[in-house]
Order: sequence, then structure tokens, then C-alpha cells
Amino acid sequence: MLTVNFWVEDIVAVVRAKVGNLRRYEVPCAVDVRRMPPLRRYVDMGLAEIRNDVLVVRRDAVTATPLGGAVTKTISCLSTRPTPVKKVAECTGMDVAKTAFVVSLLRVLFPATLEIFGGYSADSVLAQYGVGAKLPARELWDEITKLAERGIVAPNPALIKGGRPTVVRSRAAKYSIPPILAAIDYRDAVVLDVGSGFGTKGAATIRWGARHVILLDIDETILRARGNGLLIDRIVGDAHMLPIRSRGVDVAIFWNVYNFLHRPEEAVAEIKRVAKRAVAFSVYNALSGRYVAYRQFLDTASKWGRVKAVRRLGDSQYQAVVEL
Repeated sequence: MLTVNFWVEDIVAVVRAKVGNLRRYEVPCAVDVRRMPPLRRYVDMGLAEIRNDVLVVRRDAVTATPLGGAVTKTISCLSTRPTPVKKVAECTGMDVAKTAFVVSLLRVLFPATLEIFGGYSADSVLAQYGVGAKLPARELWDEITKLAERGIVAPNPALIKGGRPTVVRSRAAKYSIPPILAAIDYRDAVVLDVGSGFGTKGAATIRWGARHVILLDIDETILRARGNGLLIDRIVGDAHMLPIRSRGVDVAIFWNVYNFLHRPEEAVAEIKRVAKRAVAFSVYNALSGRYVAYRQFLDTASKWGRVKAVRRLGDSQYQAVVEL
């Protein structure tokens, strides 16, 4: 079964409906609010919380929102048998267009839960583009909602049985190495990965000649998941006050952390204090967190030194390598 995942800005990619790596066109998933920014928004809105690495949805808060209420009504009106969306609309008391919107949303977000048919299926719509195809979200959305307005919806009975909750973390975030990182000279360098998470980016620099790597994150659980390495140290610490001596590292990696700090300017100053060769810098403009304009990104990078390389992924992410 296929679904879609946002790629860059308003472009979506057709992906397989399985948790995995977005680069392999699978659905990335996580329960880490710092590495799954939309989740941060839901937590801030009081719609969900994370307890012991498990996502807990506050049902009452969700159903109190207009969209949450519409989704709840729609789900309650679904049958284990194929049902025309017009019939579902009669049950919900909403018009057909709004009901079709909600049904389409459920199909895209939870592709294994239900399917839409109308002479052909939503899955066949995605299949005609093919896994890996990238197209405007609006174009695809219009096609699926029009199918839903005149079609039927059939829940997947296999999922009605229930089951154990599964905690997953984004394999894409865990294993991906941004190509721009290779623009830095790591030979015999001590590298500090600030807000490292699993530390994949920091650890990758060993292959490029780094002498030693320090992974720093405020989350001890994530650092423990990294495991041990002869050339790697793991430190629980805060980006606002780095437990590193001045000019104590050659290269600092500051990747997708800036947007989510309370006082990012303090972290910028701390990185300038401890790094002496280069900084790898990235910001991620998601729905939650602080939005950073491209000019602001460049101005921030320039505080460390000369910007050597820049990569811009629309307005959603900016990446840079800075020479000190």
C-alpha cells in the first residue's frame, strides 16, 4: 500500500506505507519532539505528551478542536463494510465535501487503516505516479478528495483487532549523512556534535579522518542508544552552556538544533568559543519551533567566520559550512 510524505515545501513524495527511511521512500516516524517538529507543535498545543518514550494522545483535547471533532465523528460513522462517503456524511451531519476531506486525510495519514474506492482506489492513484514520484501536494490532494466525494470508504478489518503499541524512531534521522558535511577538513580533528541525537553525523567524521568525536545531547537515553566507540565520547549537556574548554575542539556540528533552543544566540556564542577550525550549521523550519529566515541564517553563520558552502532546501531547511 502507498501513501505520501512531504518532501520539500509543498512537494510530496509517493512512498511505501511502512516505517523506514524517506530516502528509500518509506515513512519516517519518531516520538522525539526535537527530531519530529510537528510532534512538538501537538505537545505545545496540549494534544499529546510523551511519557517514557511513548506517545500519549489526549483524546479529549483532540476531539475539542474543529478538525479533531470532525475526524472523531467520521471514524464513529465508519462501518466494517464498504460505505459510500455520502452515507458517512449523512451520519456525521457534515456536508459531503468536508467528510471527503476528512476521509482523504485519514487515508493519507493512516494508509493501512482504510481505503477509498470509486471505480479505482486511492492506492492506484498513487501507483500511477510510482514510488519516489514528487508532485505538488495540492494536485494530489484534489485528485484524492474528488475520488472520495463520489466514492466509498472501506476500513481495513485487520487493524480493528487492536494490538500492542510500538515505539519507533526515525531511521532516516538515525542514518542519513548530509553531503555538505564532506566539505569540511576533518583530518586529525576533534569534533563536537552539539545536539547529536544518535550521533550519526559526528561518528561519520571518523571515516573522514577525525581523531576524536564528542557527542553532546541533553537526552541521556538517546546517547545510550548510540553505544560505545573507542574514538567517541558521549556527554549529557546543554547547548546554551557547553562543558568544553575554550578552543577545545576543531570542528563543531550544530545541526537542526538552533530552531528549538530557548536562547539560540547563547548557543551560537558557545560554539564560537569552543570551535577553532569549522562549523557545520543547519536550521530546520518546521511547523513548530522558531522560524529562521534565509538572511537570518546567513547572518548567524557569518558570526563564526567565512561561509564556505551553502545548501538551501526551499524555505524548510538551510545548511552551511563555515570556516573559522
